[in-house]
Amino acid sequence: MTSTPPSDRQKADGGEGLPLVGTPPQAAYGTEETEFFLPELPRPLPSAYHPNAVEIEVRSNAWVCRHLQSCFADEQALLFYLRQRAGLYGAAVSPLADERRAGDIADFYQYVTVMDDAVAGSTTSEVQARAALTRITDGFGVDSDDASPLVRAGADLWRRITPGLSPAQVRRFKESLASSLGGYADEVPHRHAGRVLDLDSYLALRVFSFGWPFVALMTEYGADVDMSDLHPTPGFERANGHAVRQMILVNDLLSWRKEHARADTMNAVAVLRHTDSLTLQDAVDTLCRLIEDEGRAYLAARDRILHGPLGTRPDVVAYFGAVDHLIGGTQAYHYLTPRYFGDGYAPDGSTSGWLSLTEPLARLRPHPATHPVDAGRRLPASR
Repeated sequence: MTSTPPSDRQKADGGEGLPLVGTPPQAAYGTEETEFFLPELPRPLPSAYHPNAVEIEVRSNAWVCRHLQSCFADEQALLFYLRQRAGLYGAAVSPLADERRAGDIADFYQYVTVMDDAVAGSTTSEVQARAALTRITDGFGVDSDDASPLVRAGADLWRRITPGLSPAQVRRFKESLASSLGGYADEVPHRHAGRVLDLDSYLALRVFSFGWPFVALMTEYGADVDMSDLHPTPGFERANGHAVRQMILVNDLLSWRKEHARADTMNAVAVLRHTDSLTLQDAVDTLCRLIEDEGRAYLAARDRILHGPLGTRPDVVAYFGAVDHLIGGTQAYHYLTPRYFGDGYAPDGSTSGWLSLTEPLARLRPHPATHPVDAGRRLPASR
């Protein structure tokens, strides 16, 4: 593996407009609070890894090296990214999928993760970021000689995935990427200004930048079903809405170390601290209650569908089985990845404990570093 100087890489990308993904920024801790207690979150849904998870992850990492290497500032930045085990996420959220489809899903999620890292670390203007993301969207599904690795990688994914989609899903595929990349661009001015939204406005924007339109589509692809006829219906959208909000809030909670380090305002912890003037721990506790509420609401909305007329459709049953694994697998993956706990983190099975914001490499500990006697904190009662 060779390392190309960043300036040459930018030229090779044809003026991509997005920054190269580099090593993590210097910590920008803004409060005196340096740790918090992570309660045990409810886990009512199944989580499993694909039987061929190791092979899928290895092949997906090779795909990143082959197609996206020039998106990284240097070889060390690429290796840092690979150690985060993003290639395992696809195997965590599609454990029942055909192995080839599970591999396609893993590669797609790596693709959007690299873009997300580039946009989140961007110092470019909203106009520049939007132009770069529009270029990627315009090149998706179109034969092009564009030199951008993100355009070429998108073309590879399009060629592999669309043969397994219906015509309606093919239309949704490009639309879903466009809406999600538009959500990325919409976040840029808020990040640059250090602006914190209210919770409802934040979640309305985050649904798109989180990528729910393509997450839903990839879930259908893994289950080999087509829900295009049901997505506009209120009951179906209600269940999906609770599912995506639960995943967003879990992500925001377990990624807070990483996002706090770069002073990222696009996170529900930051939103709750700012809008309600909460301490860090009170914001975490409130977020845990919201996660539990959204999880229960998803189960109730799902069960209303499965116990109604649509519950006789095998494709609907298969879809919600896949969404169950999506939610459960997303939460399980977050406890495993060094992306949120620090480079070199090795999971020990802990899912609750005290978590430091300042240690370069953190782990969930049974007691706080500052007040070891306060070790009995538990998940607050539901509202």
